[in-house]
Amino acid sequence: CRLSDGLVKTFGVWQKPPNWPDDTPWRVPREQVDGVVDRVFAAYRPVAFFADPGSGFDESDGERYWDG
Repeated sequence: CRLSDGLVKTFGVWQKPPNWPDDTPWRVPREQVDGVVDRVFAAYRPVAFFADPGSGFDESDGERYWDG
């Protein structure tokens, strides 16, 4: 949110594509997400950072990623 006028901007959205096969795991491209976050922090002076982690599962053990 830009403090001067309240502008809110989305820099990226990552979600499973429509019609993705149910039997094929889909993973958020973490390197891409990290790259976008790094570029935004380099280009702007953020005073806050918000993200919706969703209900992802850890690929190493299949447990819900954010519950632990």
